[in-house]
Amino acid sequence: MPTPPVPRPAGPSAATITVRVLITVLVVLSLGFLAWVAMLRIAIMRRSGRDWALFWGQLVLNIACLVPLEEHFAGTWMNTVGMIVLLVQMALVTCYFLVVDIRHHQPAPVVVMVPSAGAPPYPYAAPGYGYPPSASAITVPGSIPHPNPHPNPYASAPPPPVQAPAGPAPRIDQVRAELDELSDLLRGDNSGEGAGGR
Repeated sequence: MPTPPVPRPAGPSAATITVRVLITVLVVLSLGFLAWVAMLRIAIMRRSGRDWALFWGQLVLNIACLVPLEEHFAGTWMNTVGMIVLLVQMALVTCYFLVVDIRHHQPAPVVVMVPSAGAPPYPYAAPGYGYPPSASAITVPGSIPHPNPHPNPYASAPPPPVQAPAGPAPRIDQVRAELDELSDLLRGDNSGEGAGGR
């Protein structure tokens, strides 16, 4: 039976994208005069004290940039600085608005917990070919066991601990004897075949 596909999280709605585009166009076409609208949208949307502080700071900076643009200061360095700061503010507010708005409306990532079939939950030594496991194969140097306050409900039960046999390994002698017998058998078969073999 095939596994059902993971549902894709829905992206932002058409209304959200439309508001995002309209505010960005409004800020750019007004050459930064209406940049406070984008910051007000972020402050209302996220309701964070930091965003409200950025809104008020940006509004004060916007008004401070408008004063030197009056006709009284035309042709002076203050007029030029006011326009440059207003244009830089327009670019920064536009980028900040788009980044914050996209992140705010981005759906939370879906985390699917799947138990691993290949790897054990912690390193341990599997018994192999009659050799008793060494102590270094069971413990990991430098690891400090600590209780987990949030146990993983998907983790499988830990395997039983591997115990070394009390006496010498009798299995190794049996394996050696079987290998010697097999080796003798193969040598006996190869000597009778002659040139017709391989």
